[in-house]
Amino acid sequence: MSLLTLLLAGKGKALDSIINDHIRVMSYNIHYGIGMDGIYSLDNIAAVIKKANPDLVGLQEIGDSLMAAELGRLTGMNVVFGPSLGKMDGYGDAILSKYPFKWVGNESIPSASSSRYQAMAIDIDFSGKSSKLGMVRFINTHFDWLSTIGSEYARLAAVDVIEQAFLQNLTIPAILTGDLNAIPDSDVLKKLGSVGWVNYQHGGPYKTINSMEPERQIDYVLYRRNHQWKVKNAFVMYGEESSDHLPIVLDLLP
Repeated sequence: MSLLTLLLAGKGKALDSIINDHIRVMSYNIHYGIGMDGIYSLDNIAAVIKKANPDLVGLQEIGDSLMAAELGRLTGMNVVFGPSLGKMDGYGDAILSKYPFKWVGNESIPSASSSRYQAMAIDIDFSGKSSKLGMVRFINTHFDWLSTIGSEYARLAAVDVIEQAFLQNLTIPAILTGDLNAIPDSDVLKKLGSVGWVNYQHGGPYKTINSMEPERQIDYVLYRRNHQWKVKNAFVMYGEESSDHLPIVLDLLP
C-alpha cells in the first residue's frame, strides 16, 4: 500500500453541521487510545470527538493506519493517516474531516529524541457550504517532546519544514493543529507567530495536559494571519480522561 494512500471511512456527512458559517476544528492527542484509567478504548476516543461534533480534527499519537481507519469508522468521518516511520503499520498522526478533501503530503520533521515525527497536510473543499471559502489547507503535526536543548532546536526547525513543505506561495487559508510540546510563551510559539500563525489566547488559559489535573497548554489550533479568520468560540474539553491530553476546540469564522 502506498504511503500516500488515502483512507476513507464512511461516506462523510452533508455540509449541514456548520452553524452560522463557522468551522469547528479540534486538536486531540489520543495517547494511542489509552485513557487515564489505563484502558485502551477507541470507542471512548470516538465518543469524545462526536460529543464536540467537529468539522475537522487533527489527531496525534495514532498507532497505525488501521487505528486511523477505525476512528474514521467510529466517528463517520473521512480519515487520512500520516506515518511517522514511513510505513502504514507504524505510528503517526491522522486527520478526520466531514468534507471532501485531497491528500497533499506527509513530511518528516526534525527530532532529537528516539521518536520520529512528521507533519501532514490535506486540502479541504468548503465551496459547497460557503461563498467565503473554497479550499483550505489543514496541517497536523506532533513536535519532539524532550525538554533538552536538542529537542528545542528540533521544534524550532520543524517550523521551517512546515513552512517550506506546505505554505510556500500558498494563497488559500490555512489551519494548523498539533501537539507542539511547547507552552504559549515559548520560543517555538513565538517563531510560529513570526511566520504568520495566530495562537488565540483570549478567554484562556487553555490547559491541555494532563487531562486529570491540567497544568499547561501544549496542544493548539492555529490559524494563518493573512486570511481574516475570526474566532467565534474556543474551549478545552475539561473532564475528558480518555487520553492523557485534553482536546482543544476552536470555532473559526471565515
